[in-house]
Amino acid sequence: MGNRTTFPTQGIWGRCDRYFSDCRLSYLGAISGRRTGRLDALRRASSSLSALADRAPRIAHIWQGEELVNIPADQVEVDMEIVVKPGELIPVDGVITSGSASLSEADLTGEPVPVRKAPGMLVLSGSVNLDGVLKIRASKRSVESKYAQIVRLVEEAQTQKAPIHRLADRYSIGFTLVAVGLAGLTWALFGDSIYALAVLVVASPCPLILATPIAIISGIDLAARNGIIIKSGGAIEQLGEVTVVVFDKTGTLTLGIPKVTTIVLAQQAEQANAVVGTDEPIHSPSLYDENELLRFAASVEQLSAHILARSVVEAAQERALSLSSASDFEEIFGKGVHGRVPVLTEKPVVEEQGSKNDVEVAVGNRTFMQHLAITVPDFFLSERERRVELGQICSFIAVQKQVEGLLVLEDVPRPELSRLSTDLRALGIKETILLTGDGDVVAQQIGKIAQVDRVISRCLPEDKVRIVKELEQQGQRVLMVGDGINDAPALASATVGMALGTQGLTAAASAADSVLLSTDILRVVRAVRLGRHVMRVALQGIWVGMGLSVIAMIFAALGFISPAAGALLQEAFDVIVILNALRAGRITF
Repeated sequence: MGNRTTFPTQGIWGRCDRYFSDCRLSYLGAISGRRTGRLDALRRASSSLSALADRAPRIAHIWQGEELVNIPADQVEVDMEIVVKPGELIPVDGVITSGSASLSEADLTGEPVPVRKAPGMLVLSGSVNLDGVLKIRASKRSVESKYAQIVRLVEEAQTQKAPIHRLADRYSIGFTLVAVGLAGLTWALFGDSIYALAVLVVASPCPLILATPIAIISGIDLAARNGIIIKSGGAIEQLGEVTVVVFDKTGTLTLGIPKVTTIVLAQQAEQANAVVGTDEPIHSPSLYDENELLRFAASVEQLSAHILARSVVEAAQERALSLSSASDFEEIFGKGVHGRVPVLTEKPVVEEQGSKNDVEVAVGNRTFMQHLAITVPDFFLSERERRVELGQICSFIAVQKQVEGLLVLEDVPRPELSRLSTDLRALGIKETILLTGDGDVVAQQIGKIAQVDRVISRCLPEDKVRIVKELEQQGQRVLMVGDGINDAPALASATVGMALGTQGLTAAASAADSVLLSTDILRVVRAVRLGRHVMRVALQGIWVGMGLSVIAMIFAALGFISPAAGALLQEAFDVIVILNALRAGRITF
């Protein structure tokens, strides 16, 4: 079989031994890197759980006689009455027995707008009491509460998550068996150990070891330069194989902060109600246009710390309206604000109600208007009811004790949202799903804009985890995208989790495998495209490396390649594989 020659052995064994040592060190280094990656993953899981646990409510207040004392939250029993002060976290799930307050449930439900709670209403642990003193009768112990349940879900997801089968591992065993088998067959057929040695030299696993890690490192570096933090090589491999993408709504597909979208004037509200057949007396035309009402509202709202107040002020600033300093300011948190605002244009003002240079402005809900003895026309009430059903937030604007407009805010979708599902499908994604705790009307609106394939509304954190697991049991590889504590369990459960980290280091960012440092939701598409590109380049490197090695093994078995020449040839194969792997960092988004 060819010109078989006998190769000198002196000096060859030394070179081969050094070569095998280099490859062995590289292999051990790769194994060590994988172990380090697992340890890093465990440390990240512990860090995520620690962040959640550190935020958990730790103390509760109870009355002992005439004294309010503190006890550990885990000592609160069912039916025990506790007191929650303004600014505190609610330690257990329960029902309000006394007091009312605005609660922020953003970390639990994802909704940024505070919810007004009154006696008889259910409250969840982990909610923040923004104002007012509440008495709450515990319905569950601390360890059984909603917040504790979220922590448990994250812990279970991180400990039960299936191990990742790394790309190189899928080929290494088969390649090794082929190499050893061919070397043994060569020795058996020709009885020459040198031929068998030459086969083993050119069959070095170095291309397998080098192709994937270098491609992954290049991809992770490119992702970081594009505002996408990918925490591990396993994560970028999984990104390249996802088949289903699941999105949270608030703060992910929407901006997460309500924006002023319009101000409905009296005439517009009457016309809208006339269309649906409401028989109302004609309201006199408003003295103020939309910009003037917005300026009045923003002038008083700029003194408020409420999340909606900031949105009103920003809307006025976007329209370049000149705000004025309000006097006689008063706020009932969660209900409304009022004060006196200077008039910049010549408008008739009733002098008995104040100086002819300013007007009394009130912005708030119906209860606040009643508190100020301001009558809200029925057509404004009907318009508000219609818009609330559409998921919008409404406040009345009253000037000089007369309601002149309806301020409408809503959590607006991200501007680039319409392209999201289309671009993902172009990359081979089979299905896009929206999971949200919102009602069906709002969820369907956002789902239609995002063009997702399926919308599932009214989802609690455990529902999101269940749906993600069901998809994985169906053989799908799931990418979950979210931004809140309520998304953390699903992010940890998914094949690969991606958090929006624009609000800082959150529990979601800790639980996820990757983080977007940008408000551009289309970076999700970039991340998937990058993952697919990296895997394609890595696979090319593996197949090229193995292919060249197999060809070289055949020639070595036939006696055409000496062990020394095989060592040099294998080095050339390594260079080819490395140069190919470096292409992973040169994709253009």
